[in-house]
Amino acid sequence: MQTEEQGTTNRQPAENSSSATEAGSSGDNGLKSEDDNHNPYRKHIQPDSKIWSIYLEEAEKVDKELAASLQVGVDQLLIFAGLFGAILTAFLIQNRKDLQGDPVEEILQVLQNQFAGTTFQPFEVSKSALIVNYLWFTSLGLTLVSALGAVLAREWLAKYNPVSPGICSSDACQRLLRFKRARQWRLGSVVTGIPLLIQLALFLFSAGLVVFTWNNSVALGVLVLFLTIFAIVLYMMATISPLFSPACPFETPISRF
Repeated sequence: MQTEEQGTTNRQPAENSSSATEAGSSGDNGLKSEDDNHNPYRKHIQPDSKIWSIYLEEAEKVDKELAASLQVGVDQLLIFAGLFGAILTAFLIQNRKDLQGDPVEEILQVLQNQFAGTTFQPFEVSKSALIVNYLWFTSLGLTLVSALGAVLAREWLAKYNPVSPGICSSDACQRLLRFKRARQWRLGSVVTGIPLLIQLALFLFSAGLVVFTWNNSVALGVLVLFLTIFAIVLYMMATISPLFSPACPFETPISRF
């Protein structure tokens, strides 16, 4: 009997402590629920709160401004690449005869050699013709690659800035994810770097044009060489000017890196 009484007395404090703990936890939950009910920011964290639409409207302005600034350069690049590619193709067609001999002239030379009793010398491509064609074909390849990059850039910008910005919290999360990915993968730097290809193609075409004109006329070759060097100097000045003066309005795609 004494043992049962002792066990009963030992269980009573434990029960009292557990009941006190439950009462304390229920009291804490009640306080938390009361705090949540009186939280002035509770209505703003709902998935369909107005704050998300306000955020998306302001973010849309920033995204449209960024996309528009990059879109202008891409559109201009496509126009210039089309015109430059057409001009370059015309030069390549005209210069193709330097890689292949004229069949009529070869037949006449064979007949003359037969009458004269001399051996026929086959047509050989000159080094200058090879250099010109190497430069111009490389320039054409870079032009096509830059045009492809511009087309892809238009798709990237369209995906970055969708037509409908959205109104709920999930749309805000998707917009923030697009913004972080664009900065992580340097979308702006990649798009602004695409014009470097067409600019390099232009310089290669100018170098080939110098060699082409030099063989026909030294004076004309010197003139083209002077204009090419002058253009390169202007380009280099526009590239390094922002390094010495941040307020300088003149820059090139290299200056942005």
